[in-house]
Amino acid sequence: MPEHTHQFIELNYIYSGVSKQVINGEEYQFSAGQFCLFDQNTSHSIAEMGENDILLNVIFRSETIKTTFIKTLESNKSIVSDFLLSAALSSNTKDHFIRFDAEENEQLQHITKMMLTEFFDPKDYSSEMMKQYLALIFMELARVFHQNKAYQARIADNSALFPMLEYIERNYKTVTLVKMAQEFGFNKNYLSNKLRKETGKTWTELVSKQKLHHATHLLAYTDNKLVDIAEEIGYASPSFFFKQFKRHYGMTPKQFRDER
Repeated sequence: MPEHTHQFIELNYIYSGVSKQVINGEEYQFSAGQFCLFDQNTSHSIAEMGENDILLNVIFRSETIKTTFIKTLESNKSIVSDFLLSAALSSNTKDHFIRFDAEENEQLQHITKMMLTEFFDPKDYSSEMMKQYLALIFMELARVFHQNKAYQARIADNSALFPMLEYIERNYKTVTLVKMAQEFGFNKNYLSNKLRKETGKTWTELVSKQKLHHATHLLAYTDNKLVDIAEEIGYASPSFFFKQFKRHYGMTPKQFRDER
């Protein structure tokens, strides 16, 4: 397959044999059982494959990832996990792709083959079954990613930053920049600049993001009224909560809940 880019997210799975690819100008070889997740606009080409080489390709629009999988994965999302994922992408890949060495993960291999069975031999409910299997695949891939040495190295490199992000996670409802700066013994301007330098986000953006993470959990797993959720996560104005949620997720809180 010649060099190409996509306007969507792409997941490769090597079912058997090997696959040689050029990704953003660098050569890689993938073997049976490995996965590779490509972000939008990642340039890659696939070399001619042999008779026993089988590569399976699943593509998603970015909004599909948000609406289909975010509610499944959101319970474990936080500003810490967001930072680590972003850091791993920027520091350990050449332009937004992640390689998953999952050959030894028997559960992941089994789930993937079950999904393929539903695809190639469809029966009643096969479409829904494939969605559920795909959600399980992404959760297993998240586990594989967390065990990755590059991910663990990133944790060590940012050991001073994590207590700050975890503080925001625990106290996002009532935290203020002044109070947090006092907690860590910093001038508030120094703390604000440090967070922005290390995460690429302002203090306000980090707090807002954590509030919205918790909101998605409440929307997915409770029947709380939207105004009560806004209050629960620390927003005095429901309309401001709705505006922030739509800006971040591309849909209203009601639309998010309706798509559960």
